[in-house]
Amino acid sequence: MPAIPSEFEEKEFEGPLYNQLEHGTRLVWPPGQVFEQYVGFDRALFLSDPRLWGVFGVSSIPPGVFFHRFRPYFWPERPTRKIPTFRMNLFIQSKRSYFYRRLPKQIRGKLTGSTCWQFKIDESQQEALGRVARKLARRAFVCYAAPAFHKMSELTAHTSRGSILKNSTFPQAARLDGHEAFYYCSPGGSGVANPNPEEIEGPGLEDLLGNVVSGTDSSAQESVTGQLVALANDIEATIAEEVPDTNPRKALFTHRRNELLALLEDFEQAGESARAFMRVRAFVSAFNLDWYAVV
Repeated sequence: MPAIPSEFEEKEFEGPLYNQLEHGTRLVWPPGQVFEQYVGFDRALFLSDPRLWGVFGVSSIPPGVFFHRFRPYFWPERPTRKIPTFRMNLFIQSKRSYFYRRLPKQIRGKLTGSTCWQFKIDESQQEALGRVARKLARRAFVCYAAPAFHKMSELTAHTSRGSILKNSTFPQAARLDGHEAFYYCSPGGSGVANPNPEEIEGPGLEDLLGNVVSGTDSSAQESVTGQLVALANDIEATIAEEVPDTNPRKALFTHRRNELLALLEDFEQAGESARAFMRVRAFVSAFNLDWYAVV
């Protein structure tokens, strides 16, 4: 029996998922918002007409550079917000699910339910994510996210109730090397990877975040710059050394990172933190990830 695609697209799922992750758990915050203030970024202040600045009591346009392609926008003023320390990075890749009214033959006996969902795994993406996930085991958790439901009415209800996290699966990327799809019949992080069916056991995201918070110390002894640079270095080294040059995602990452760093070369105000932040952002962009920090 063929799989039935979810009634909603991936983007329709990931919007409320990330909103509830950020505002519901209180355990994560998006570095894209906080780091931008710390390293001197602002996404909302570029106005080319001095008359508009006058509305805010500013007589002339402040100095700055507009990155036409790579938002946000750069401003050299000294940041006023102190960035919080954090325990772990979280990288998530959302997927659209497919529903099976009966378990496919190849996984019967591996799952306990009579129905299941599945999401497909992109080979080139997983080839890199699995290696990065293992390298960053002490700094980051890399996982997929897919709904354990498939109807639009269910998405609407879970969005209203704030229950998307409890009704989604979050299998770890490090466990899915060599697999083409992940099958699951319940929320959490457990299921069966295929081909050559392999049972995967894993906690749900909320349990995982709780374990991280209770089991690790905040990196208060490490500076924000140190955290960012170490993260960027580990990502780049893993992709350079362990991902084949034939992988198209590797080429895309390298291209975007080089473009971003080239844009920053002419600006002394773009210090080490800004450069490291943009290197990580290049990784997030090339692999279609969302990035959070666990506090």
